Amino acid sequence: MGQPYRPWFIIGGNGGQIPLKRQLLGLDDIDVQSKTLLDVGCAEGLMALHFLKKGARITHGVEIRERAVEVAQSLAGHIGVADKTRFYAGDLRFPDKALNQEGMLPSYDVVFAMASLQKTKRKSGLVLLKIAEKCGETLIVRLPFREVSTGWRKKSDPVELLENNGFILKRESCGYPQGDPPYPMEGGSWLALFERRAE
Repeated sequence: MGQPYRPWFIIGGNGGQIPLKRQLLGLDDIDVQSKTLLDVGCAEGLMALHFLKKGARITHGVEIRERAVEVAQSLAGHIGVADKTRFYAGDLRFPDKALNQEGMLPSYDVVFAMASLQKTKRKSGLVLLKIAEKCGETLIVRLPFREVSTGWRKKSDPVELLENNGFILKRESCGYPQGDPPYPMEGGSWLALFERRAE
């Protein structure tokens, strides 16, 4: 039997871990107007739904936990946007399968990979490149400090990896403002915005 489902996002009194506004820190100026968006590691889909409200044309999300996908799809139906969004169950350790499911677009204008890469451990460099293949314009990556400073980033620098594969680092920041509740991991986070290089 698997572990009990524990929500990532706080939705009412569901016992979630963080509020949506916390996950959105540093993302206020992302242009999603009339764009397609993919949220990799979407949890209960709140970011995808938020960006629909901000003008995105279509949003899709991928999440390993099937219960979170069910919650995301239910929320989309509840707020009347099920025709503009869809959520998929997928394991990023198998990125070709997770990121190329029936109904997904071949590429998206904006792709988010928010605190999901470190969960793929030694495959994180490969997974990052597979996620980047789905990105047509803007790629946003967030990782916990601990993973960036002592984990795979030392072995495979994500900036170098992406810059060698058609992207330009537009900005990065380190640190995650402490808030209520605090980020559930040590340290803060590394947030980076990349744009696909014009051909």
